[in-house]
Amino acid sequence: VEKAADAILKYVSSKTKTKQTDDIERKKNLLQQPQSLIPNVETVWLQVATHRFSQLSKNMPVRLPLKHPFYGPDTEICLITKDPQEEFKKLLVEKGIKRINKVIGISKLRTKYKQYEARRILCDSYELFLTDERVIPLLPKLLGKCFFKKKKQPIPVNLKSNNLKNEINRACNSTYLHFTPGNCFSVKIGKTTMSSHQIYENIMEVVPHLVEKMPRKKRNIKSLGVKTGDSVLLPIYNSPLANE
Repeated sequence: VEKAADAILKYVSSKTKTKQTDDIERKKNLLQQPQSLIPNVETVWLQVATHRFSQLSKNMPVRLPLKHPFYGPDTEICLITKDPQEEFKKLLVEKGIKRINKVIGISKLRTKYKQYEARRILCDSYELFLTDERVIPLLPKLLGKCFFKKKKQPIPVNLKSNNLKNEINRACNSTYLHFTPGNCFSVKIGKTTMSSHQIYENIMEVVPHLVEKMPRKKRNIKSLGVKTGDSVLLPIYNSPLANE
């Protein structure tokens, strides 16, 4: 796990340096001064392969605790709520919750974001989406495929909680397993702005909880690996059990 976490960060760093060099050379050729370049920040994924193909599909994701959360105070967050949305905007103010950047009610989601392009722009505008757990069944149809392709499915929260600030923080400080039909699942495990040791500790924290949530638990885990969006998969575990 330690070697895989270190190798992933070295790969991204090497790729970023190559891109920066190419950009600087291109700007020099255009007689322009090279501008400061934003470091390439990518998501690190824990990929889980299972022995048995699963037909299991759940709207409610499984919450998994993190040692080092990767959604910080500057993370852009959108909250999807029941109607009327103004009621929940006021609730956030009353509870002193400042982490939410946008609140969208179901009726507004249904009308303003009906077209695919509008949904795509919404998906790209925020890093994390939270939602009132009572409207989860409505979201697959209203959000369309773009949210699920980019693995930005909204995370359910209890907006009726007595400690709403804690509920929001807990959602932001966790990662999630989304069950879909198949025998391969991916879980966000870190960002490339983190240290390799932080990614290592996140994996070691998440795996035992993940195994407990899987059908047939440990016996169903075929392999585990670490990757970014465009890297190869670096294996960290292969099951000694035969494929059953």
